[in-house]
Amino acid sequence: MSELLTNALKQKILPAIVFNDAADVLPVAEAFFKGGLNVIEIPMRTSIAAAAVTAIRKNFPEMYVGAGTLLNVELLQQAIDAGAQFGLSAGLNPKVCKQATGINFPFIPGVMTPSEIEQAADLGYTIQKLFPINQIGGAAYLKAMLGPYEQLDIQFIPMGGINISNIRDYLKLNNVTAVGGSWVASKEMMTAKNYKAIEQTVVEALQHTSNH
Repeated sequence: MSELLTNALKQKILPAIVFNDAADVLPVAEAFFKGGLNVIEIPMRTSIAAAAVTAIRKNFPEMYVGAGTLLNVELLQQAIDAGAQFGLSAGLNPKVCKQATGINFPFIPGVMTPSEIEQAADLGYTIQKLFPINQIGGAAYLKAMLGPYEQLDIQFIPMGGINISNIRDYLKLNNVTAVGGSWVASKEMMTAKNYKAIEQTVVEALQHTSNH
């Protein structure tokens, strides 16, 4: 794992925040920062995603800013041009993986099955995003992956259906390096522009990770 990823994932939470309104970008980043979290993933799913990456990098240089949903090489390049420090994808695209490796860009591919886990490891990726974890068995699925892949020393970032009530179930597993999700800045909080609630949720989430 790259040093940058090690530092970015140190707090064990990787919030994935889809921005639809440019007015939310800096207040949400500020709420994260005030709450004590210094990392954010911005999925490249909306027209303002690239600009959001650039704005947070510029205004919050202490934060680690990643770009998610990098489905092809073009989106990977867009993310890098916007200033993203690392990238993630929902699935395993060997072209994207090889391109990221070739330019030494910290990247986390998405996997779901044992075959994909092995393929990603074969491409040199020992940190993998596992999505959608809730639909495929939750923490029990990850526990089942411990035995077969222990020798590969793979670390997972489960995403999809994780929240404050089950975060500890994941973080106590030896093959989980961090948990991802959007619950720290829910759609309801974003729509209501309730940035204080986002800050409080971050504080609460970090309390759940501090024992691990």
